[in-house]
Amino acid sequence: MNRLLIFYSICIFICILISTAVSQLTFTNPIIDTLSADPCVLRVGDNYYLTISEKGETELTIYKSPILTSFRNAESKVAFVIPPESRDMWASEMHEVDGELYIYFTMSTNGDNHRMYVLKAENASNPMGNWSLPLRLLPDWDFAAIDGTIMRHNRQKYFVWTSGRIGTLAIYIAPMVNATLIARPIVLLRQPTQEWECGDGCVNEGPFFIYNRNVSYMIFSGSSTWDPGYALSQMSIESGKDPLDPLNWDSVEGPLFWRNDEEDVYNTGHAAFTVSPGNFYDNIIIMQVIERF
Repeated sequence: MNRLLIFYSICIFICILISTAVSQLTFTNPIIDTLSADPCVLRVGDNYYLTISEKGETELTIYKSPILTSFRNAESKVAFVIPPESRDMWASEMHEVDGELYIYFTMSTNGDNHRMYVLKAENASNPMGNWSLPLRLLPDWDFAAIDGTIMRHNRQKYFVWTSGRIGTLAIYIAPMVNATLIARPIVLLRQPTQEWECGDGCVNEGPFFIYNRNVSYMIFSGSSTWDPGYALSQMSIESGKDPLDPLNWDSVEGPLFWRNDEEDVYNTGHAAFTVSPGNFYDNIIIMQVIERF
């Protein structure tokens, strides 16, 4: 596929992880010209909706496109603008929960370093419509929290996020009562221990879930987001097993998706997944990269 080189910039790329028909697909990366990290796309009806932070991470913007391979000149809407005393709005993700649409994100405000928040769409069939004011998630979790996402397993929903509670950024999981209420227990699911996870600081972050043949897969990032070796790896758990028990998970040794020095592509982390029209392809990955690090 063609690539548009943007020097020293975080760009949003698309990669289709399938073994057939790739040669028939033609598109240009990056898929949008604005610069932003931590992209996420959800297909609603006949359109794709990309959520990113813009204007110095102060505006949460939704882009709408009928095709996944380009959001250039796409219709857009600012769903939320952070208050003047807030900063660093990161990693927004749109999810459908029990027939309603929600956007989960993190921001720092009132002296608190990154806490999780959620918005609800006024009309679940129209992501470009109005959204609620933000509601604080985990209000009694007095630690930084970023990269929140949803896991669906054994007909139960779980909230999974990253926190520096133990001194390094690690991944936590807790059951959900509903889209805006997180239950207990809160379990430390994974912390960085391998060499590839500790470039410029030991980090596990950016979890996202895909599902296949009764197995739930958690794709996550390791190493610092500014380290050129920032990469993706995987944990998985079979249906029927309790995800709140870390011993029930299988882990991959090392990264699965990493830098390509020959192509000057680095920082291949924090991915999200979506589907093609008709759910034909289940493994379309939207990710950030840095070119010419």
